[in-house]
Amino acid sequence: MKVWTIAYYTALRHVRDVKAMAAFLLLPLIMMLMLGTMQSSKFTPTKVEPVNVGFLNKDEGRVGVELEKYLLSQKVQGLVQLIPVSDIAEGNEFMNTGKINSLIHVPTHLSNQLLDGEEVQVEFYGKEDHPFIQPIVESFIRTQNLRVVADHAGNPAAGTESESSIREVKLETEGKIPTGVDYYAVTTMFQFLLLGALFGVFAVTKDIGNHTYSRFLAAPVYGSRITLGKLLGSLITLYGISMFLFLVSKYVFRANWDTSLWMIMLVLLLFAAISVSLGMIMAYLTKSTLISSLSLFILSFVFTLISGGITPIDGAVFDTLSRFAPNSYGQKILFGSIYDGTFMSSAMRGLALYTGITIILAMVSGRRRVA
Repeated sequence: MKVWTIAYYTALRHVRDVKAMAAFLLLPLIMMLMLGTMQSSKFTPTKVEPVNVGFLNKDEGRVGVELEKYLLSQKVQGLVQLIPVSDIAEGNEFMNTGKINSLIHVPTHLSNQLLDGEEVQVEFYGKEDHPFIQPIVESFIRTQNLRVVADHAGNPAAGTESESSIREVKLETEGKIPTGVDYYAVTTMFQFLLLGALFGVFAVTKDIGNHTYSRFLAAPVYGSRITLGKLLGSLITLYGISMFLFLVSKYVFRANWDTSLWMIMLVLLLFAAISVSLGMIMAYLTKSTLISSLSLFILSFVFTLISGGITPIDGAVFDTLSRFAPNSYGQKILFGSIYDGTFMSSAMRGLALYTGITIILAMVSGRRRVA
């Protein structure tokens, strides 16, 4: 009961700090909008780069010639860069080395076999990362089939305008990827929750400054309960702020939070616990609001940077460094769940372990006595 009494009054004191509450409620929302708008071009594809496609034509008739002409035509210009290939072995080698992404093979005598009514195939080998190449080939094949049907029906004129029969291949440059607002709604949330460690700092240093802590030491209350009460009170405050930011970004800014609500609530709760614990550790070790605050500002910036919270960053060095940043675990869980539909159990274990370690360290630091 004494723990919850301390937690209640700790949370009440935080809420009554109007300036701090206003900063933590408004600044993250402003940052989400500003960064989401300014950096939106980094998240929306605006251009489809030409794909290197190998072309092996062993057909002596019209199909091979017209397919090559079609792939070089204006209809697919800018999408396909045709690379001549001498045989299948060379085509496979080019694909393995990355020189080409796909390979189109027109077998020998295909045109004659098609005219004789035989079933023929234009062979296509491709990678899934450029799925619009195969529909282009299928579009051409559909046109050729139409011409053959028209020829056998005795109406050759029906197939003379072959190119007009080619269906349009629409390219989707936007998939299930975050927009600028989507991305920074998550990363800014974690950045400011990490700065929420200041609530943990205030819970400790304000008592030290007004000698309340001395009265706590003289009271018939275990020191561990005092520390736990302050931690819970600060956690309740910061977790309430996180849920407010989540609701505003989702329903006002229309950011994508399309995953399990329980998943979001759990991740934010664990991260808020990490943040508050870090603040209390700093405060207990330094006994100074100024030094603790400056240290946390620097730590927050470093963690946000290496976890890609300021701008998306790739590279082995940053991947290694990000293991030390709690932001990266939370972001991996939420982005994986929202955009890939996967549960990253390793990231969740990392976040839970980080939470346990920081809470234990905060409790141990709280056992120190203030003179």
